[in-house]
Amino acid sequence: MKKSLVMLLLVSLLGGCESLPYGSSVVKSAPVVNGSRAAGGYRLANSHWTDVAKIRDEATRLSYQVANNSITKAQAAQLLDKFRIARVGHNPVDDEMYAIYLRSAVESQQGNIDTAQSKRYIQDALNGWQQRWPNMQNKPANPAFTNFLMEVMHMKPLQ
Repeated sequence: MKKSLVMLLLVSLLGGCESLPYGSSVVKSAPVVNGSRAAGGYRLANSHWTDVAKIRDEATRLSYQVANNSITKAQAAQLLDKFRIARVGHNPVDDEMYAIYLRSAVESQQGNIDTAQSKRYIQDALNGWQQRWPNMQNKPANPAFTNFLMEVMHMKPLQ
């Protein structure tokens, strides 16, 4: 039972597949320029939604490896972070959310928290970013990892 709960959390956190049918693509109507202050205000990077989709695809691939006991949840989280950094680089929003995500995966893997607590922990951190985002100075152009987690948790993305 405990193993199935851990798998459920991992698939929901690493996969995010339940939000989109297989083979569909993410289409968002976010404005796209290179993350700087343009005439219309803040804009996400041109590649942002593609990067979110690529992170989701990698998370799904890793979740299958966890399901097959090839890697642990913590290892999957670390591999996803390496993928994220290679794809979009560092930014303060994604770096903080990754640290929380990894801590949640480790605590869950160790049995210190259950699936619901892990999900709530991540949602609380995402809620914090949603509150800070409108007033944030120097917003990163590509908070793709954070928006991937927002998607998985069925929350409004940072835009």
